[in-house]
Amino acid sequence: MKHIPERMCIACRIMSPQNDLIRVVRDNETGNIILDPDKKYFGRGAYICKNKDCLKKAEKRHGLERHFKCAVPKNVYEAAEELL
Repeated sequence: MKHIPERMCIACRIMSPQNDLIRVVRDNETGNIILDPDKKYFGRGAYICKNKDCLKKAEKRHGLERHFKCAVPKNVYEAAEELL
């Protein structure tokens, strides 16, 4: 049986399989916050469930800002909403 990695959503704090979550990454070199739909970028990552409730909760509670300890552009949340 193959191991399926699990990650925690920063909004609802529920553990889910990594493939069921959206990954957001802060690039180590530039410090830019970007979406990582293919989960291939290097850097510090955060995960959000693929539903609008968790995305809105993360935006309202500044979940990504707290996780990355820096300001997150509004367009990151908008791009994540488009992936849904």
